[in-house]
Amino acid sequence: MPKHGENIRKRKDGRWEARYEKGRKTNGRIHYGYLYGKTYEEVRQKKLLILQKNHLLPVSEDRITMTFLCEEWKQATRYTVKDSSFASYDTWIDCHILPWFGFLEVGQLSSELIQQFSKEKIESGLAPRTVKAILILLKNILRYGEQKGYLSMKGIQFRYPRVDDQPLHILSDTQLHTLISYLMENPSRLCSGLLLCVYSGIRVGELCGLKCGDIDFQSGIMKIRRTVSRIKNLDYDSMSASEQPKTVVITGTPKSASSFREIPIPDFLLKILAADCRNPEDFLLSGSPFCMEPRSVQRKFQNILKKCGLPVINIHALRHGFATRCTEMGFDSKTLSEILGHSSAKITMDIYVHSSIQQKRSCMNQLTF
Repeated sequence: MPKHGENIRKRKDGRWEARYEKGRKTNGRIHYGYLYGKTYEEVRQKKLLILQKNHLLPVSEDRITMTFLCEEWKQATRYTVKDSSFASYDTWIDCHILPWFGFLEVGQLSSELIQQFSKEKIESGLAPRTVKAILILLKNILRYGEQKGYLSMKGIQFRYPRVDDQPLHILSDTQLHTLISYLMENPSRLCSGLLLCVYSGIRVGELCGLKCGDIDFQSGIMKIRRTVSRIKNLDYDSMSASEQPKTVVITGTPKSASSFREIPIPDFLLKILAADCRNPEDFLLSGSPFCMEPRSVQRKFQNILKKCGLPVINIHALRHGFATRCTEMGFDSKTLSEILGHSSAKITMDIYVHSSIQQKRSCMNQLTF
């Protein structure tokens, strides 16, 4: 509950508002700043953070809650990671960490509470891989708090849920041939782009970020230099919600340093792509300076699958299928990992390569003793 004199109130729109002294005007009057939050505790911790940063309030461990720590960690991390990564962290904090731990003081956290949190998230249906990522984020936030002197992590243990990777469904050879036939017989920028996914394994965000100038038709090389994604609007302000979208499409650098790469394109595909590439500055899929976004490509791809009478799969399955078939054809793991943009061949083999029953039968038939 709010306390008298805190200058925190609940607004008519349901949000909480905190007022703090920002400075003095030229006439000597107080210049107030305002902070907003969904709960009293959230806005109180925001106010504490501002006051501490302005050296108007001493830092005291007994008043540091997880809400305060998460807010400070976000401000310290905001410009040290990619926007897409930070947007994921911000969402995990707001949707999972704060509802569970936000009201607790940092010294109240324990291994038992964290394990209970993990168990409940798994039972609610959240994927084990996602729960593990959230726990890693929580651990990093606590480590930051330990470095700031807010808490000690001695005795706090993290046990991550077991992640059993379920093989992603990929199209069979017959199904893939059906898809390729449709894409070849219905020429369009989208179909050309999907063929590129089939024959190069690029990510859908990389496809959306591909410009005509990224393809050297003389050497037959495609350069991956950017990716497109839709993320949470990190500058969203509920005060002017009518003027700001909650999510935005961004064009940024590829996923990692190894994702910057050059990929040879099959000759037959170069001829198809050349028909769509006139202005080097245009995006391949849109044919204009404005990119198409991944979810639109995903939706259009699934419509094509329905027209072909094929199972509706995620477009990322084309990447898995490419990796698997390259392995079956004898690609060495190092070459394949570089084409896919992985930092190591182990990642390629562990995540993307799935042996078919035909390949297993062929290997077994080669046994001699």
